[in-house]
Amino acid sequence: MSGTPIDSALVAELRRDTGAGMMDCKKALAESGGDKAKAIEYLRKKGIAAAEKRADRSAKEGMIALAVAADGRTGALVEINSETDFVAKNDLFRKFGQDVAAVVLAWNDAAGKDTDVLLDRPLPSGAKIRDELTNLTGKIGEKLAVGRFARLHVPTGGIGTYIHSDTKLGVMVGLAGADLAQADVKILGRDLAMQVAAASPTYVRRDEIPTAKIESERVVETDRARNEGKPEAAVAKIAEGRINKWMSEVVLLEQPFVKDPKVIIKDLVAATAKKAGSALEVTSFVRIRVGA
Repeated sequence: MSGTPIDSALVAELRRDTGAGMMDCKKALAESGGDKAKAIEYLRKKGIAAAEKRADRSAKEGMIALAVAADGRTGALVEINSETDFVAKNDLFRKFGQDVAAVVLAWNDAAGKDTDVLLDRPLPSGAKIRDELTNLTGKIGEKLAVGRFARLHVPTGGIGTYIHSDTKLGVMVGLAGADLAQADVKILGRDLAMQVAAASPTYVRRDEIPTAKIESERVVETDRARNEGKPEAAVAKIAEGRINKWMSEVVLLEQPFVKDPKVIIKDLVAATAKKAGSALEVTSFVRIRVGA
């Protein structure tokens, strides 16, 4: 049977239907004489194919894996999904997550790429992430998936990071001009990452908010003030005040510090920069929560 010519279209079809790797599909079809049904059964018996019922399951549990370069200037976050929280604690599952995060960390062109491209990249073992994911699915017996991922690089600074204790939430914050070897700066990086985790800002600074978004908020707040019966002469001022309050909620640098609400984040950064004797600038942040 192994000498039977295998049609590439059939291999692709089997791969799509089972989630198994290309070489496994080729072998299954060869061993089954090109019979797709028998090939599926072959893969299931080998524990390679994800059972059809798994395809309809929801993989909304999982973990966030973090990898940081030795120099602290580059970091990577990867969401690895499973069906149950129990599997999310599995050692093989967690090692796979860390291996994928290491791949993203070393991937200089990761920005803007989608998950399908990531799945075709090789792990340190040489196997493609896609094929190892299929193998792990067979071993664990649950639907598994690689979700969102991000790589953050600050050439003249460092990365502040935070992974929540349940490993379901991860954050990276870029700090230009930062020397994370300095204790105060290292603490700031950690505090900023925890701030993003807790307060979930949308922007680093006010000038990143699209003008159209601000105008939309202004229209909403102006109409709201009028509907509340506020004096027309005061409507514009009231609307502006509410817009500023909204900005303090969505802009990281304008948020109250979660550890001390009397301190604004931009002032915390400035105070640390003064202690460190160098300018510090928050460049960007990434926040990924499992299933969110």
